[in-house]
Amino acid sequence: MAQMGARSVAESAKRLLTGPLRLLDDLGRQAEFYGRSIAWTPKAVKSYKTEQVRLIAEVGMSSGALAVIGGSSVITLFITLFAGVTGGVQTFDALQNLQLEALGGFASAIINPRLLTPIVAGAALAATVGSGFTAQLGAMRVSEEIDALEVIGVRSLPYLVTTRLVAGMITIIPIFAMAMCGAWIGWKLTQVNFFGLSEGTYDHYMDTFMQWQDVLYSFAQAVGIAVVVILIHTYYGYTASGGPAGVGRAVGKAVRTSLIAVLAVELAISMALYADSDAFRISG
Repeated sequence: MAQMGARSVAESAKRLLTGPLRLLDDLGRQAEFYGRSIAWTPKAVKSYKTEQVRLIAEVGMSSGALAVIGGSSVITLFITLFAGVTGGVQTFDALQNLQLEALGGFASAIINPRLLTPIVAGAALAATVGSGFTAQLGAMRVSEEIDALEVIGVRSLPYLVTTRLVAGMITIIPIFAMAMCGAWIGWKLTQVNFFGLSEGTYDHYMDTFMQWQDVLYSFAQAVGIAVVVILIHTYYGYTASGGPAGVGRAVGKAVRTSLIAVLAVELAISMALYADSDAFRISG
């Protein structure tokens, strides 16, 4: 009986340790994958120019039916436009309760570049470009196309993963610029055209509190978020297994992980950029 009890305790302890150890092992594999993908950047840019151009067009405009409506760029624009509308409604209502609705432009100048647009654009990137990358690479993995590339002497990691990372870095700038414009337009339309706030008052506070440094920092946040999102989605697609069902599971895991990562990266970058700031600067 004592031996059976000791064996049961040992099995329970093993089960308790298996989960954390498996998680650490997976994190180690991901870290190695991310490091190798980034390290292959010079090789991908130099040797796979044609594939790089194709992926830039695909990321920016998508393909098939999505290309008809403008692809990822226009989708992200509309998502942030409606996010700006929502933000405008909420902030106007909150400021009106304090009889400070004239500060609607101030709220737009602070919240949009520092918080709203990077998070919403990152989520849109994960849902459109990121999930597409996972599905593409996952389908290639389960159909043994990636193995075929290795057999014919093509390094699959720089050709399939690093080229997508570089394409994302190039296209995120115009995509995020459209996203920023969409958020600002939606915010202003809501408060000026719907709630009747004076356009002159709105523009005054917007121009007073808008800082060009905030816009540059916002693009830095977008680039950091894009790197993390693309690396996560390509990892899950590159390592997918289990046939079509496995590809679907990989897409689901990638989207969940990247949405968590978007918030984590936004928090980390915002803390690094704004943590030592204890006052609002006024331009002019």
